[in-house]
Amino acid sequence: MEALKHIQEAVGVVTRFDGRGVCDAGDVLAQCKNWGITAELKPHQAEGVSWLIGRYVLGVNMGLGKTLQSIVLLAYLKFARSCKGPFLVICPLSVTEGWALEMARFAPKLRVLRYVGNKGEREELRRSISEHVNKQAPSARTNPDLPFDVLLSTYELAMADVSFLSRIRWSYAIIDEAQRLKNADSVLFKTLDEQYMLPRRLLLTGTPVQNNLSELWALLHFCMPLIFTNVEEFLDAFGPAAAATHKDGDKIVDKEDSILTILRETVKVFMLRRTKAALVHSKALVLPPLTEVTIFSPMANIQKQVYVSVLKKESPKIIGDSPGTATSLQNIVIQLRKACSHPYLFDGIEPEPFQEGEHIVEASGKLKMLDVILKKLHASGHRVLIFAQMTRTLDILQDYLEYRSYSYERLDGSVRAEERFNAVHSFSAGHSKCGGDAKSGSAFVFLLTTRAGGVGLNLIGADTVIFYEQDWNPQADKQALQRAHRIGQISPVLAINLITRHTIDEVIMRRAKKKLELTCNVIGRDDADLETHGPASAVSTDLRSMIMFGINTLHSSDATQDTEVGRSSELERIVEAALNQRGKAGPGLSNATEFGNVELVTLDAQDDGAENFYNYEGKDFAKPADKALLESWAVHANASNGDEPSTRRTRKVKASYLSDDADKDNSRAQKRQKAEDKKHAKWKSLGYHTLAIDDPGAGLQPALSSDNVGSDVHFVIGDCTVPVTTRPDEPCIILSFVDDSGVWGSGGMFNAVAKLSFKIPEAYEAAHEAEDLHLGDFHLVPLPGDRRFVGVAVIQTYSRRRKVPRSDISISAFETCLRKVVTAAKARSASVHVPRIGSRGQGKNEWYAVERLLRKYATGYDVPFYVYYYRRP
Repeated sequence: MEALKHIQEAVGVVTRFDGRGVCDAGDVLAQCKNWGITAELKPHQAEGVSWLIGRYVLGVNMGLGKTLQSIVLLAYLKFARSCKGPFLVICPLSVTEGWALEMARFAPKLRVLRYVGNKGEREELRRSISEHVNKQAPSARTNPDLPFDVLLSTYELAMADVSFLSRIRWSYAIIDEAQRLKNADSVLFKTLDEQYMLPRRLLLTGTPVQNNLSELWALLHFCMPLIFTNVEEFLDAFGPAAAATHKDGDKIVDKEDSILTILRETVKVFMLRRTKAALVHSKALVLPPLTEVTIFSPMANIQKQVYVSVLKKESPKIIGDSPGTATSLQNIVIQLRKACSHPYLFDGIEPEPFQEGEHIVEASGKLKMLDVILKKLHASGHRVLIFAQMTRTLDILQDYLEYRSYSYERLDGSVRAEERFNAVHSFSAGHSKCGGDAKSGSAFVFLLTTRAGGVGLNLIGADTVIFYEQDWNPQADKQALQRAHRIGQISPVLAINLITRHTIDEVIMRRAKKKLELTCNVIGRDDADLETHGPASAVSTDLRSMIMFGINTLHSSDATQDTEVGRSSELERIVEAALNQRGKAGPGLSNATEFGNVELVTLDAQDDGAENFYNYEGKDFAKPADKALLESWAVHANASNGDEPSTRRTRKVKASYLSDDADKDNSRAQKRQKAEDKKHAKWKSLGYHTLAIDDPGAGLQPALSSDNVGSDVHFVIGDCTVPVTTRPDEPCIILSFVDDSGVWGSGGMFNAVAKLSFKIPEAYEAAHEAEDLHLGDFHLVPLPGDRRFVGVAVIQTYSRRRKVPRSDISISAFETCLRKVVTAAKARSASVHVPRIGSRGQGKNEWYAVERLLRKYATGYDVPFYVYYYRRP
């Protein structure tokens, strides 16, 4: 127990000298103006700054002012202690702008440099810093004056540009969202710990313990490696006590209780833990009520068929125990989660011609429920954050919002930094406007992925948070929830979890609810931590039983049940009951539970609840009936010797419940051939030869090499008809986007393209005359005398009968064109040059979808794309 004694001695030393020579909260409030601070600190924030001056880990709930307290600390060091810096702040990309704005607002005397941007922009920043240092006398260069006090950067750039940033002698480092350091073996942890000169380190996190004690050790070791030296010794000392409380609740033997007390006292010394519940209870903070409800939604028939089809086809892998089983099971879990969210996440399920319509809502029980919720929220003037795990889920939700004409913003990992800032600013700008709409200029919905948008953002313009898909680690969901429920929020906040009944969705939710004890036992009971979850990963036995959960119930339920529970009146009743829970938690978080009155609203006549859930804590989730059914499927699948189609060939899955007889197929084939013959006869009479590129469809193979890091979307300023990134003899394709009217436009891009060659508008008009111009067509016109081409992509329709004759961009047509573009580019080893298209504002967000697809085809098919921002002379 040497490690335990060593830690106790360190705690004793810190405790004895606690507060000596350090500003107390009163001093902070009285003197912060002298440090250049313009903010009015709340009492708990002043206490936090006082504590920070001599401590390490700030473990404060999201939305309680960690950023402001850290800024005040840096101002104190700079102006009260004459520490000239420099100071390093590392945070997620999505919040670098927020840090910069808060520093400019609350500590304007601090010189701040945002070290972000692309490779060229960062190279320019490095050159500027180096020139500033080189101008100084040689004797001063060992500790030079730098052109900044604070350098803001991201985790990724801290690793990518370590050769430059690690050469700077940092006086103090602040790591925001420090749960990124919970794995001591990660590249980020080792890079910061071993290669940077960081004598003093402060970690900011709202979730200091997410899964286990080794994560807590990693944070403590990063700050104090001489005290918390060895993870094995730390776990040996404290692990058994934490495990005992995890299993037995309050039944703790004296020895274990004593060790656990030591652990709690250790954490208190080195970690300032602040929760909303405690601050509200002490009347130091006033927040509106926060209520969480869980709504169990039914499955649509098509969802059931896809879900069961996945289980049937993969049943041999689920039952078996061959090498690679764990990976296979994880893949199956992903497929099941997709079926729970929306069947259109599987290719080939959505009916052609891929047009927006009511089918997108009717195909998913969860989306039907969301549709009713949003209708009521929009009518009553609320604004909404919707979180999902997968970007493809956001794609479907975006299509749905477009179909319903709801205005929205979107943020996921693929959105560029500039667009992230614009989206957050646009949504926040409508904070005072009730119910977003195009007229007011504010968005009604903000679509986010939990990992990209769940940390660091301030989105108090929303008063409703909907989790369409839950994270395996619900601490991530809880962080996401704090985007809306934080200081500055004035409206009661309602959080809604949408769960698909009797599926893997329910397993994830109920598994999460069993993982509170670790956080409560280690850092003390936390009324704002009642949803703490355990490990996101699971061993094969756990995964297998999770997959089996509920399959007998699903398989035995018939279509009439789905129709019955999916009635609009029933959905309306359930949603009304859920929405009426808003504000019932009382002022702040004074209730005994974090989220106020947690209600489980279900469509089932009998809610079997947690008691009927099948054993937790790594045991068996499945009932015997589930196992027996799966085993029978496995026997049938093995007997058929693989004749059943793979779930990955989802177009074949569709055939199991959407099929035509052979006669109809033959009739359609004959009609298609007749139309084809007629078309070619017309072309011959006109002397027309098509320049259209065929759609490769499934024949387009993605690039398999992992070395294709150079193929991406590059953003440049200039005219795309004069490519600046290619040599004169290098093949390139210039894209021109048109409608299907057959009338070549004037001005702007039309004039620029026509100047390249008169043959381009001629080819476009000839295609229209030959009836060879349709939405989604891509015509490749060679330019005379060189290896350049102009690609004419038809992505809009035109009709004089419409009030606005030219339609918005068709995203599905745009993707069809991109398939043809990369086919042509790969065949010619050409780069692709694109003008920036897609509207933002007035309820339109086409650019999100455009950029996402450009990145998909650039990185997935190893074709470089260049997007041009045209700057008018």
